[in-house]
Amino acid sequence: MMIETVNFFYPNAKEILMKVSELSTAVAAISAQLTKVRGEVLDKIAALETALTDVDLPEDAIDALNALRGDVQAIDDIVPDVVTEPVVE
Repeated sequence: MMIETVNFFYPNAKEILMKVSELSTAVAAISAQLTKVRGEVLDKIAALETALTDVDLPEDAIDALNALRGDVQAIDDIVPDVVTEPVVE
């Protein structure tokens, strides 16, 4: 019996080997973590924007906030959102 493995490489160059049957669980966990991180980042940006509502910001600060929002969107766009089609009966 041959056991297939999938290699994942992380920035610290540590190699993780896992059985193909474990891949689904690993992907689900990573997906959940990314969803959590996305929410946390968007919440922090919203809180910052709320705190700065009555503050006259310099143009470069506005540009930095817009760039940050763009960076978050670029990360979100790595994996497109799943759009489910309604089932017609």
